[in-house]
Amino acid sequence: MQKALSIISVLLIASGAVAAEQTTDLSPINVYSAYAAPVNQDQTASSVTVLSEKDFDNRNATYVSDALKTVPGVAFSASGGRGTLSNFYLRGADANHTSVIIDGVKMNPVTGYGFDFGGLSLSNIERIEILRGEQSALWGSDAMGGVIYITTKTGLYKDKPFNIDFDLGTGSHRTRDASATLSGYNDGFYYAIHGDSHRTQGISAYSSDTFRYIAENGAKITSGGAVEKDKFHRDNASVRLGYDASDKGVEILAAHSTQSAHYDNSLAGETLFDDFTRTRETTLKLSGYLGGEDELFKQKAGVSHIKTDSDTFGAWMSAYHAKKLNENYQLDVNFDREGAIKQGLSLLTEYQKSKYDSTSYLNEKSLTEKSVATEYRLFAEDEHSLTLSGRYTDSSEYKDAFTGRVAGAYRLSPNFKVHASFGSAIKNPTMTEYYGYDGKYLANPDLQAEKSRGGDAGLLIESKDKRHSLDVTYFGRQVKNFIGTESVAPYVYRAVNVDGTTKIKGVEVTYNGKLTDAFTAYANYTYMQTKDSKGLALIRRPKHTANAGIAYQITEQWGADANIAYVGKRFDSYYDEFTYLSSRVKLPSYTLLNLGVNYQLTENLNVYVNLNNVFDKKYEHTVGYGQEGRHIYVGLKGGF
Repeated sequence: MQKALSIISVLLIASGAVAAEQTTDLSPINVYSAYAAPVNQDQTASSVTVLSEKDFDNRNATYVSDALKTVPGVAFSASGGRGTLSNFYLRGADANHTSVIIDGVKMNPVTGYGFDFGGLSLSNIERIEILRGEQSALWGSDAMGGVIYITTKTGLYKDKPFNIDFDLGTGSHRTRDASATLSGYNDGFYYAIHGDSHRTQGISAYSSDTFRYIAENGAKITSGGAVEKDKFHRDNASVRLGYDASDKGVEILAAHSTQSAHYDNSLAGETLFDDFTRTRETTLKLSGYLGGEDELFKQKAGVSHIKTDSDTFGAWMSAYHAKKLNENYQLDVNFDREGAIKQGLSLLTEYQKSKYDSTSYLNEKSLTEKSVATEYRLFAEDEHSLTLSGRYTDSSEYKDAFTGRVAGAYRLSPNFKVHASFGSAIKNPTMTEYYGYDGKYLANPDLQAEKSRGGDAGLLIESKDKRHSLDVTYFGRQVKNFIGTESVAPYVYRAVNVDGTTKIKGVEVTYNGKLTDAFTAYANYTYMQTKDSKGLALIRRPKHTANAGIAYQITEQWGADANIAYVGKRFDSYYDEFTYLSSRVKLPSYTLLNLGVNYQLTENLNVYVNLNNVFDKKYEHTVGYGQEGRHIYVGLKGGF
């Protein structure tokens, strides 16, 4: 921990020593996840991090998970290497307490479990927003911990009718990646056609290295010893067509992905069975709007459909088929559009129907949700803001619920701004928690939604030209009706609402700096304390995490970056595959250093090399599951 804080301190000191006096303002950045309408990031009162393609490059990221791990308030778990189940915990919330939005489509799986980031590449992604805190008032049931809002590439902002962008890469473990995008814009019409493929021989999902732990009950735990490599393969294709005339527009989106991810079901059977899951997913979306941002009324409507088919092979065979239909409408009323004060009101309606069929069920299960929401926004030109929002959700299976949120910011001076928010949120039970599965996990129709109340308060310190910013934010939440598991018979379980309150609190410290036009830096530190209703720390939530990085454009051709990540000690649950008993163990902290260099071959071609985990650190994110040691990745990307 001391090493990570020392590096962050050096970066903060360097920001004052290296930076010359700058007068050029940075380009404004809009935020799309924090409010019902796009808002300049300088006016937001919410804790939100925005990552662009430049940030992906500077942080040695090739997959979405690589980028998200560098964000404050985020904890990560993975059941092995690339392509295996990978989840994120925002401010201590469970993995399924985060709503994942891709191009305006709610992508959380119908099962109700957390979105799996294991196979999601950055090859077609333009930007990512990570919005932290209770967000159910705007985004519904899954947004108890926050929202991850992803936008893919589009031809809307291209300056010519035909463009091609590509990225080819190869690396350790026989990794091969390729992606290409054709896009263009002409007289209001735009398009983007994308395809990518990713393959790797991989590492063993179970740890090949040996790790030894002492459980809380004093038992000696040993993990590791796996020998089989678990490969991964994913292909994606998408088509995006649209028309945008600034006051009206329409867009059609179609995307399809196929993925085969190998894993280890047990250490004893890893070489006896070739365990893998094959998933196919198709997403369709039609959306449109009428009215401009500076007009009194603006209307938006959309309909999306996601179809998912998953088959698991190996020691245990299973399959499921899922569909999710979402229809939504939004009316924005933009009064006081001119002057020092601007106000707006949004009215939203949403209908969502999910269907789920599995080999564990005799018949198809379904869930219907209908909701209405409203948001009031007030913004002053000196960056004061106030927002009130609320949502009422009518569920076919669960109890109806109301959630609300209030957020505000006040600019004390050109260099100081305070911000705060408070909200309530819910998370309905998952399909398997409610209906059970496999005869060994029983249904519980009496389950209630998890409920949380939480907020944050912070101080933003920034230079007048906004090239340097330091934000310190305190956050906290309390969760009731937390869903856990109880044993009802030998090897038979069911989900239950746990009595008592789960409490989470912490502090996020975030620095971003443009030291010179060629030298940028970032650093963040998160302290988080979690306690369940019995006073035990929640698993996979480290108390301390820190990230820091610098990027330097050495010459017009040469660029380099360095990133360091520290993950503190955390508890996890070790499951003994022979005794079927679980015990809590504390995983040690670890620090990773990643280096990158790139060279501009021509105006349109760039070659880059990333060396990750430079010191070949052996560690486990999740007890029993392996992670890559030192590995290299070489790529060529360009655009014409």
